[in-house]
Amino acid sequence: MFSRIKSFALAHTNWTIVAVFVFLLVILTSVYMWLAPNNSVRRYVSESIFGQLPIGGIRPAGEFTIPTPQVNRETSGLSGMPCAHPNRRPIGVMLAGDPINRPMSGFSKADMVFELPVLVSNVTRLTGVYQCGEPTDIGSVRSVRHDYLFLLEGIDGIMAHWGGSYHALNRIAAGEFQSISALTNPHNAFFRKNHLPAPYNGFTTYERLWNAVEKLGIRTTTTFKGYNFKDDVALSERIAGGTLDIAWPGAFRVSYEYNKDTNRYQRYWAGVKQIDAEDKQVVAPSAIAVMRATNTYADGEGGYNEMAIEGKGDLTVYQDGKAIVGTWTKNELEKKDPIHFLNDKGEPIVFTKGQVWVMAVDPAIAVNWQAK
Repeated sequence: MFSRIKSFALAHTNWTIVAVFVFLLVILTSVYMWLAPNNSVRRYVSESIFGQLPIGGIRPAGEFTIPTPQVNRETSGLSGMPCAHPNRRPIGVMLAGDPINRPMSGFSKADMVFELPVLVSNVTRLTGVYQCGEPTDIGSVRSVRHDYLFLLEGIDGIMAHWGGSYHALNRIAAGEFQSISALTNPHNAFFRKNHLPAPYNGFTTYERLWNAVEKLGIRTTTTFKGYNFKDDVALSERIAGGTLDIAWPGAFRVSYEYNKDTNRYQRYWAGVKQIDAEDKQVVAPSAIAVMRATNTYADGEGGYNEMAIEGKGDLTVYQDGKAIVGTWTKNELEKKDPIHFLNDKGEPIVFTKGQVWVMAVDPAIAVNWQAK
């Protein structure tokens, strides 16, 4: 009887030792993976009101590769325009909307633009997206928010930014999104100008950003198949003119004047025509997609907001002097799912070739289109 008890105790002790060894092995492996050089995206800045925040950066090359065939287009999948490299991955640059930054640089050459509030139905910021366009001056570059990351991920884009919100930087550090951060400034991708005070004086260029993409070993060929595009309608089919007004408050109010001759929508900021500071061209998209999406406070401290740009909602696309009413959809779980712009029959809207400007607007903000 005693020998049986002794054998049982000995066996129990051996299993305890094995369990402790396995537990320690798991802990040591986790620590190594956290500290390993290949996981250098987990970098942190000094103390803030949130403690230590990640500064973003590049997730390890080869991780989270999209297992879909590469695209072979002859025109940009974001604007429908031809260029020397329509199959490159697009780069999105987080840009200011503040009056102190105007006139802004880099908007006239953007293939696509996302415009959303960064405070609840108030201050707006924008992401200029470049696939064919190559501005020699882009800025000012500002801090990113998580909503813009969701939109850019849907078109297989790489985000360039100067800092970011608590929510956005944590998700970048966790490896969900690829970005080029000015806080680490790889390969001198960003620089400051002296005609504006910080933080409004951060700038970049397409050449600098693409140089950083290549030297960092980021995948360069897009997997996003792109949207469908068509030519401009004939002059005889165009209306005489029209005005589109988005009633964001104060200096962030936006309006567009439809020009029959060019079939473009000249953009105004607080009543002032938007002229690009880089090339002195009027900013005039060929299509404007207004997504209706609720704008609420995000969870946690900091006063950040959240746009409901995943799921579905009402949509109006303005192009060729007409308003196309429909629905937008974006998968709430799959971040790589792009926004789908659908007409009232549930069919994909075919955009007019040229710059597409996407605006997420809370239903409480008035949007008015007046045709002449």
